[in-house]
Amino acid sequence: MITETLPRFWQVLLGLKGYEVHKTYSAEECLNKVNELDGKVDIVFVDGKIAADIAAILIIKVKRINSNIRIMALAEDENDKTRVLDYGADEFATKPISTETIVDKISAMLMTREPR
Repeated sequence: MITETLPRFWQVLLGLKGYEVHKTYSAEECLNKVNELDGKVDIVFVDGKIAADIAAILIIKVKRINSNIRIMALAEDENDKTRVLDYGADEFATKPISTETIVDKISAMLMTREPR
């Protein structure tokens, strides 16, 4: 699952790697999609371009829906790292980020998740 502004080529790349990608355009739409897919979501990307307070609320609400969903926060500023990890994000990366790094982080998060 992807929220906000993750580039289209990442969506295509992740699809080619076998991941089912759902793009949403707001925190509310993301939460609706998480509920709709009911247990079939492995990872939610939270892009730092959404307001900090909305990102925090999104992270908390996703974890309340299903604590096994992994959340990766992407931001342009390293200073956001502690804040988003404190709210429950499982991984943090600053942009720009290489496609190799993003795929490696996804693989690592999927290997460490709780069984469904």
